[in-house]
Amino acid sequence: MLATVLAAPIAQADIRSFNAAVQAGDYRGAMVVAGQTWPTVDLASPSAALVAREFAWVAMLAGEPASALMYSRFLVEQGNALPHPDPAPAVSRVLHDWATLEAAASPQARAKLIQSLYTRATTPGRDLISPRAAQALFAESWAAGDWSQAESAAMYAIRFLDDLEAGRIAARFEARRGAAMARFMRTKSIEAYNALYDIAGEVHDQIAATSDGEGRVRLATEYYAATSWADAIYGGLGSRQRELADRRASISTGRAPMNELLYPAPGDASLPRCRIALARADSPGFPFIPKFKDLAGSVTYAAEVAQNGVLQNPRLMAWAPHSDFVRATEAVQSSWRWRIEGTLQPPACRLPKVHIVTFEYALGR
Repeated sequence: MLATVLAAPIAQADIRSFNAAVQAGDYRGAMVVAGQTWPTVDLASPSAALVAREFAWVAMLAGEPASALMYSRFLVEQGNALPHPDPAPAVSRVLHDWATLEAAASPQARAKLIQSLYTRATTPGRDLISPRAAQALFAESWAAGDWSQAESAAMYAIRFLDDLEAGRIAARFEARRGAAMARFMRTKSIEAYNALYDIAGEVHDQIAATSDGEGRVRLATEYYAATSWADAIYGGLGSRQRELADRRASISTGRAPMNELLYPAPGDASLPRCRIALARADSPGFPFIPKFKDLAGSVTYAAEVAQNGVLQNPRLMAWAPHSDFVRATEAVQSSWRWRIEGTLQPPACRLPKVHIVTFEYALGR
């Protein structure tokens, strides 16, 4: 998501500095250059609107919505009247409404952004701003408990990512997961459970086909987020569980174990991986939040397998349905101990250095 600006009326040293900062991921540094450069922009130039939009976009990446508002307001208020009008006014409106929401979240700001996303969806073109804005709206709508709006925002994110032909990236899996989560919260449809496990299966296959370590970890976050949410739904269904097949065991049938894909155990690959399990862990209390009253809880970590029987340095992978479950689990991390299940012991099996462990919270604990 790099910005590239071609702006002849601007001092080339300035624009080179801006682009260099963006390409280095120094968005805040880029905004310093943008602030110095903007007064020199010739508003009659063909690139004036492009420059303003790129400056606003990078301001959002920098976490500076107030700066983004300055540039996006220029586009919304003056873009059509420029000698060379803004060629993408629908994108500029999305950017402006996204910046407004980030600057001061409110129901009104969310409503304006969902409307501008709708308008953007009715116009042709591809851009990076619209899917990112839809993802941001999903997060705000979810936090507000507006499940219908959250589902719509997720569907817009999917639509815009499809326009970019980005069907296999983690962000699209995230948007699909968000849509399923919001649909369940809105309608209590148990089909969301199968939708989430379908996503998990696709992500599992994508991880197996991905060699890049960083890319795998990002996809793994989506895999465990999907299964955590599915298991939270299933655990909260009570007697309705009989309407669904429990897919926790079937997800790995015919697939390489996720533990081994992400963190292969060292040693002779012809030997099996030692089966690590929790030997002891204190039981945390169930953190109850009314709007999630029908759901169980789940938290997944990747933790180092220490020689003294301790699982240490846990790295959070995913949680559901809310972050209070993470805090509850963190309170008992010092009690985690591991053991090897079954009869195989090293050196007959490979002892992993990292183990993925999931803590489940039954409803009503």
